[in-house]
Amino acid sequence: MIVCDGDGAEREQLMDLARQCLEEKEVEAEVTGCADWPELDGMVKRALPDAVIVAQDSVEGLNTITSARLLSRKIIWFSDLDFGVQAYRLCVPFFCKKPVTRYKMEQALTRFMELSQGAGKA
Repeated sequence: MIVCDGDGAEREQLMDLARQCLEEKEVEAEVTGCADWPELDGMVKRALPDAVIVAQDSVEGLNTITSARLLSRKIIWFSDLDFGVQAYRLCVPFFCKKPVTRYKMEQALTRFMELSQGAGKA
């Protein structure tokens, strides 16, 4: 799992939240971070992640989401702006406005895992 957020402190907080939620669900996953689309693109080219959390603010997050179209069904998107309609149009499985709380992270990861398991059964 990759957390993409230009704010280093927020990125670390989100990575910790994701790790805690995954541990509670007894899911083993490596959680790493990056700051922007070019860095995310480089990481994805080395190894395709199971999930990507994009938590960049404003249009930067939208730009990352549209650049990462091939990952669309693997993205959890948190933003300071309401991009819910854009998230739907881009087939992003989970969108929520910031601030990211433990509850929102649990909700996002639960929904993501349900959709991932459902896709595997088809």
